[in-house]
Amino acid sequence: MQGSLAGETIAAISTPIGEGGIGIVRMSGPDAIEIASLLFRSQREVDLHKVPTHTIYYGHIDVRGETLDEVLLSVMRAPRTYTREDVVEINCHGGIVAVRSVLDAVLDAGARLAERGEFTKRAFLNGRISLDQAASVLNVVSAKTKLGLEVAVDQLGGRFSEQIAHMREQIALLLARIEVEIDYPDEDIHQEKITQDVKQLISHVKELLAASEQGRVLREGLTIAIIGRPNVGKSTLLNALLSEQRAIVTEVPGTTRDTIEEIAVIGGVPVRLIDTAGLRAPTSVVEAEGVRRSQEAMKRADLLLLLVDRSCEMTSEDRDLLDQEWDRPIFVVLNKSDLPRVIEPRAIEEHVSGCALYEISAETREGIEELKNGIISELLGGRIEGRNAVLLLDTWERDLLRRMRQALARAAAAIEQGSTPDIIAEELRLAHATAGELQGIDANEEVLDQLFRRFCVGK
Repeated sequence: MQGSLAGETIAAISTPIGEGGIGIVRMSGPDAIEIASLLFRSQREVDLHKVPTHTIYYGHIDVRGETLDEVLLSVMRAPRTYTREDVVEINCHGGIVAVRSVLDAVLDAGARLAERGEFTKRAFLNGRISLDQAASVLNVVSAKTKLGLEVAVDQLGGRFSEQIAHMREQIALLLARIEVEIDYPDEDIHQEKITQDVKQLISHVKELLAASEQGRVLREGLTIAIIGRPNVGKSTLLNALLSEQRAIVTEVPGTTRDTIEEIAVIGGVPVRLIDTAGLRAPTSVVEAEGVRRSQEAMKRADLLLLLVDRSCEMTSEDRDLLDQEWDRPIFVVLNKSDLPRVIEPRAIEEHVSGCALYEISAETREGIEELKNGIISELLGGRIEGRNAVLLLDTWERDLLRRMRQALARAAAAIEQGSTPDIIAEELRLAHATAGELQGIDANEEVLDQLFRRFCVGK
């Protein structure tokens, strides 16, 4: 998978469309410098074919004597570029008309408009980055939190691909030892050591899968629905978790008639919080629709926060909610701890057992941090400790890791059952090939297309 795609030179606008300080038109390919030389004019005679790499020049883009824009033009020569091809970047004034005019001129001069993610795809095909690093470029661009950005940058540096390369090398060594037994059955091969090595590889893959699950949550976020009867403080809790006055709060029961959804960052994880309408027998068509939407929101949630007002007697509506069988994690949150207590925790435990219980004041924000920590602990199996404990992997990467683990597990079982060396070797070859797919070696073209079409044009 090397060399440019059909020797074509591609071009695209690599900055967001709209008004701004600058707009950049990027070219990559064998004719990038030649195309730039046809359009670039400066007071000093500059031969772009002879200038040193990674240098920048002031001038104008000119088409048939008409100046399109005043620009700074950068020349970067292969292979020391993002794509390992000749790259030219034209820094124009920001604005739709100026940048598009320069792009049109570049295309008229012989470049082709780049497809989505084609610059990064060329970087991968030309061997500059691994497939995992290519996916990390997208994660950097789409990061929603500081931790998400840190993890993506780490993977862009090759942290995951280096681990896979090392594991693939270990599998190759195991294969070599097994194949010695196939070719020379009289040789003394230590099966126990091979089994131990295979199990260590399985353990490593499991660790990567666990880190990728945290990464999935870090990238995709969590959905939490705040539920309860009317006037228990659901909207006040939403505001407390958001640290802003997003929802209207009044003393009138049933103020919230529709679901309100907002994004917060809790423990470095993006969380979609849904404030729902009070759950009770509706008294109007509008309230009935609000309850229906609340129930739909509950189905989408990863976690439910069931609020109970601890400052007043438990109602039949509270009991109905506490007695309900929920098919997802649920926290019971006793609200209004700033007021005298009426409901004791043991009264809750009579209705639900083994459920996390928190006491807070959404009004004064007492206990909110403990609730946030409990949310992260419940949904991630423990608070994210840092960037090294997380991997941002796509669905196909996680699937390949699972297939790799399964092949290694079958190899270990075959050894323990005394199977013939050729059966063991076959499973190890499968694990080796799967690791190669993770590295991008003989990667499926459909996988590549699905990955790179998610990029914007110009990246």
